[in-house]
Amino acid sequence: MNASTDDIIEEDDYMSITSLQEVKTFSEDRFTKRVLFQQGGGVTFVLHFLPGQQLPVHKHPGTDVILLVVEGTGTLILDGKEQAVKQEDVIHCGGEVEFAFHNTGDQEVRLFVVLNKVPAASYAKDI
Repeated sequence: MNASTDDIIEEDDYMSITSLQEVKTFSEDRFTKRVLFQQGGGVTFVLHFLPGQQLPVHKHPGTDVILLVVEGTGTLILDGKEQAVKQEDVIHCGGEVEFAFHNTGDQEVRLFVVLNKVPAASYAKDI
């Protein structure tokens, strides 16, 4: 069986693989954020929370937010409404939604986040 031209990866195509284990970083001081990819105007990152840590209320203007709970449990607050989330839950919301997260469990939490557009440069930096 011969590969078609659709199956051949051109040199100009881009592919990158990053291990979530390699960027797994927790801090006693506050949640951490590790940027995985920044491509095509969007950004993909992982947030890490120890029990009790939280992400303050904020928005992502002009973008959609897709979030996957990689591990742990917690409370997602969307426009003031609390929603329990757990490992393997996937959430999608618009950028004008007020967004917050609180690790209300007793285990570490990791959230995989994709913003299809970067609202400001600060959204694409590690913390």
